[in-house]
Amino acid sequence: MFANRLVPLLLCLCACASTSSAPPPGDDDPIDTPVEIVVKPADLELLIDGATAATATYTALGRFADGRIEDVSSRVQWLLTNAELGGFAGSQFTSTVTRGGRSKVVATLGAVSGESALTLRIRERYPDPGAGLPADPSGPFGGPANPGRAPDLVYPNDGVLVPPNLRLLEIHFKPGAGNTLFEISFHNDLSDIVVYTRCVVPLNGGCIYTPDATVWTWIAETNRGGDDLTVGVRATDDAGSGVGASAAIKLAFSVENVKGGIYYWTAGKTAATEIMRYDFGSVTQLAAERFVGPDQAGGKCVGCHALSRDGTKMVAAAGGWDVEDSLLVDVGRARRVATPAKSAFSSWNPTGSTYVGVFAYGGAANYNLMLFDGASGHLTGTIDVGATAAQAASHPDWSPDGTSIAFVREGAPDITGVNNQRFFQGAIQIVTDQGGGAFGAPETIVPAAAGKNRYYPAFAPDSKLLAFNESTCPTGSQHKDCNADTDPSAKIFVVAPHAGATPIALAHANAPGKTDTGTSLTNSWPKWAPFEFQRTETAGTRLVWLTFSSSRNYGLRKPPPGGVSTEATSGTLLWMVAIDPDRAAAGQDPSYAAFALPFQDVATSNHIAQWTEEVVVLQ
Repeated sequence: MFANRLVPLLLCLCACASTSSAPPPGDDDPIDTPVEIVVKPADLELLIDGATAATATYTALGRFADGRIEDVSSRVQWLLTNAELGGFAGSQFTSTVTRGGRSKVVATLGAVSGESALTLRIRERYPDPGAGLPADPSGPFGGPANPGRAPDLVYPNDGVLVPPNLRLLEIHFKPGAGNTLFEISFHNDLSDIVVYTRCVVPLNGGCIYTPDATVWTWIAETNRGGDDLTVGVRATDDAGSGVGASAAIKLAFSVENVKGGIYYWTAGKTAATEIMRYDFGSVTQLAAERFVGPDQAGGKCVGCHALSRDGTKMVAAAGGWDVEDSLLVDVGRARRVATPAKSAFSSWNPTGSTYVGVFAYGGAANYNLMLFDGASGHLTGTIDVGATAAQAASHPDWSPDGTSIAFVREGAPDITGVNNQRFFQGAIQIVTDQGGGAFGAPETIVPAAAGKNRYYPAFAPDSKLLAFNESTCPTGSQHKDCNADTDPSAKIFVVAPHAGATPIALAHANAPGKTDTGTSLTNSWPKWAPFEFQRTETAGTRLVWLTFSSSRNYGLRKPPPGGVSTEATSGTLLWMVAIDPDRAAAGQDPSYAAFALPFQDVATSNHIAQWTEEVVVLQ
């Protein structure tokens, strides 16, 4: 074995007259490093049951160049590719008790590694701590099946996909006849989670259960980027007289947390509107916080707003729907720093140096796209798109790559006069930077159509997809229910940003919930989160997030009353939906079912969830 050491060893003995012997082989000795490592057991499946961790002893067998096979378990470095699942003490694996999942077990010695698969399942039976349950809440569920007692699971919608850091996902159900005890289950190949509870939060003839941090970790962390969970509710009385079961829904989690911050404006608790914000990157924030309001705008309400991509600057319209004023805000200090020229709707370029705006109201001198300095708000130029008072430009959105601006070409002004909030027969157009900040002629992406209105375009993070609204006029082409202002028939579409592309309706996102009585849900103001994410553990899978406002029911919750528009029959809440851009590229509906953002105040009417890459901390 040590023949190749013989010559240098003899030379050393002759030159130094040393009596030392050759060192024993070690981990860094290439002669004693195996050429292959086999990890045993292979494809192991373990179960976390309650508070008891799963354990296993692994063996690493090394095959050497001379053909021998030895146990090298004590010499290898053991690790998991998914380190959240547990750890090693020598070759002994001990799991966490907070989550299941899948991982590779890797044994490494020098430059040689071997691996095996680990599937860690989790089984939990959890009495809801605040529910006042009997000593054995599972006992009554051994009673006879009784379909007449079946509860009805009404929220979330079937097929919903949520980020693991959402943290607060309410489960709404109607209890069924005579039931006092409920079993809410979350099942798939990795998860066997059952929660026992009562109707702790009753509302509108039903019950709301919100998983606490313990349950959320079990279901969300176990299933990041994994298979769907089957969610169902069973119900009985305390005597177990009969057990009814709801229809099940599917719930899935993305592999990555959503990042970024949301700023939205709200109305309802006071006469004036104000801007709220929420940081998805926070591990402690559970409710949106007030950011800016009438006190920074001379007593005027603050509404339609736009944030720079880096979250440091905001421009907002103030003073009502006819925009009496505008304000430019230093976000880090929540302080107004300038009074820019008026703009009803705005959008920032990627660097935050410039924003584009529009102002098409009575007496306006410029109905085209206008460019404003990002520091002072001063008007610096105009992009002439041929707009007039009869066909003004509105709703601009600057693409994340900085090359294009999408906007609406109004087809006809509102019957009350020219403005950016209400118009008819809008078309979606774009202008493209030709170099040096000079934009070319407008290109129509979605043309105007009789009986339709197209508006609120918004670029996806890769700038290769546009979301927009479409509403339908009940009669003719000029009806208040399709003038782009809280239109009941508003639905969200996506389209590639080039002429001739076919729009795709987001059928799953637009769909009503089980407690809605129709399809007129005012699905409006689509806005994209600023990042693209990986959908599953498989490299190359993609996912983006879209928010919008809607007057649909939030499960058992009715939409808030009122709203800022005189045309609104009810307020709206903010909703979010996962979008698969590769499905859109294939011409398919890329949306999943939508879910309500849980951090908003459900008593207020909430609108335009503008995103930033991060929430800038107040100084």
